[in-house]
Amino acid sequence: MNQPFVLALLRNPRQIGAVVPSGQSLARAMASAAAPTGKRILEIGPGTGVITNALLAEGASREQLCLLERDDKLAAYLTAKFPDVRVINGDARSIADVLKPQASACFDIVISSLPLLNVKEVDKIRILEQIFSTLDQRGILVQYTYSAKAPISPFLANRFGVRGERTAMVFRNLPPATVWKYSYPNGYDFRN
Repeated sequence: MNQPFVLALLRNPRQIGAVVPSGQSLARAMASAAAPTGKRILEIGPGTGVITNALLAEGASREQLCLLERDDKLAAYLTAKFPDVRVINGDARSIADVLKPQASACFDIVISSLPLLNVKEVDKIRILEQIFSTLDQRGILVQYTYSAKAPISPFLANRFGVRGERTAMVFRNLPPATVWKYSYPNGYDFRN
């Protein structure tokens, strides 16, 4: 198994939210849902870069890709692995602060590997506020979950004015995962 992943899991299992790194099938499903070519992308919780590799293979531009990793050792690992991609060591609860001085920059896509269903409700709301405040009004959030439930409850989706759709079920991942895509209907933006 991937040594940086195992060490991060041992340091903080709740933060990692998985017992094995994302598989290639899940990574490809996430990248496919994102359709990243020519898009400004923020990947949150990239871990060891499995999904990052899939995004790059699917046509994501290294110059328009930004990785936000909370674990400092994984952030250092990602910096070495992807020297031409911007890697930020920071917390998803304060994305706007972490992205300064480019806090007003919008992303077309946010790719999230955060274990949203394991996060305390107050932190989940703060994270979603941060994510949706960085998205362009035509932007999308791509999130996966190991649960049969949607990673964002209908109540919270309504609160943020987004609609979710299941884009893939990945049975070849351990554990099996579901990919969800969230977007604003008709360009709606909850910030207005």
